[in-house]
Amino acid sequence: MDRGSFLGVLLGVLLLAVAIGLGPNPRIFFHPASTIVVVGGVIAATMIRFPLEHVSYAFSIASRAFFTRPPGTQALVAQIVGLSQRARREGLLNMEKAMDVEGFLAKGLRMVVDQSTREHIHAVLAAELRSTQDRHLQGQEIFRFIALSAPSFGMVGTLIGMVQLFASIKDPSNIGGAMALSLLSTLYGAVIAYLLAIPIAGKLELRSKEELQLKHIMLEGVLGIQAEMHPAALEAQLNAFLAPRERGADRRARG
Repeated sequence: MDRGSFLGVLLGVLLLAVAIGLGPNPRIFFHPASTIVVVGGVIAATMIRFPLEHVSYAFSIASRAFFTRPPGTQALVAQIVGLSQRARREGLLNMEKAMDVEGFLAKGLRMVVDQSTREHIHAVLAAELRSTQDRHLQGQEIFRFIALSAPSFGMVGTLIGMVQLFASIKDPSNIGGAMALSLLSTLYGAVIAYLLAIPIAGKLELRSKEELQLKHIMLEGVLGIQAEMHPAALEAQLNAFLAPRERGADRRARG
């Protein structure tokens, strides 16, 4: 798991637990009716707003975003330059035997080996890039919707609790439960939105940018290999995608 994400979630949960534990009766913060209103309402609204398969996909990519990290850009540039050197040494047609790649890069290199035109390779890989970006935006939109709807259902729970509160004025024994529903629903909605949904949406956006950058590097690398660019020229072109400190680290490693 990404250490920053793990520490952030752990710290957030720990702070809530400490704040609740310092009170006289921590058990009052566990209220089934509030949970049903907020969590159930968010789930229902999300399923109404989005197709079920999109919701399932969003949670699957969210788990990957937190538990896997994309490869580094420096390593990818070095790998593509190595493939370029091999292609110049052994020829494009013999490169497929030595390819130890998969996914987007493998698809592009196969088209190079099959002698597809530059325009065709660019069109196919660019279309896949757009499709990947659209899927990622879908996942981010779902979690942003959850972040928006959770406090709203917290307010719904508050309104329900207030109605029950006013209806129970003549019966003081029911006032406590109505107040708990009013206040805890708002609390649950805020926690879901600000500790979970908004950070997850932000993490998905960050991971999407990282993955798209890697695929842009792969696209440029495949087109460079197809054009039989000199490996040094291809490396200089791909290094334009790296931060200056990464380029400096790469030069020191080669030296």
